[in-house]
Amino acid sequence: SVGCRQIQELEMPCVEVDPCGDAQSAAEGAVLGLHEYNELKQKKKPVVTPQLHGSAESEAWQKGVIYAEGQNLARYLMEAPANYITPVKFAEHIEQKLRSFSNVKVHIRPESWITTEQMGAFLSVAKGSAEPPIFLEIHYLGAANTNDSPLVFVGKG
Repeated sequence: SVGCRQIQELEMPCVEVDPCGDAQSAAEGAVLGLHEYNELKQKKKPVVTPQLHGSAESEAWQKGVIYAEGQNLARYLMEAPANYITPVKFAEHIEQKLRSFSNVKVHIRPESWITTEQMGAFLSVAKGSAEPPIFLEIHYLGAANTNDSPLVFVGKG
């Protein structure tokens, strides 16, 4: 992570990372270390692409990159100002990210649906904003074993 950030300061476009016996952790460290929210900054840091040095652990490397990119997406959505990532933009961003997965369905529920479902507490919180509330549902339809218990995440954005 530290080495990748130093390469970023040198404005190098790519850095090869030695996996040091754990390619997944090396990938996560490299990708997470290079993350910086700079979308609204005038001067942006150069983009550096970390790559695996060698090819022995490429599957583990890719898994680490995917995990880190997921965490960086959460960081991006968290760090963006509330007037920039509004509920509508948040939902659209998530829908766009998940669009390519055939086993994931995204439902963006408008205020009328929220009212119909009698989600009074949710509507009360949303009254503090000039933006209309959005209820975002994400359905994962691809469990390998259909007998497994469902996995449910609940949160607020």
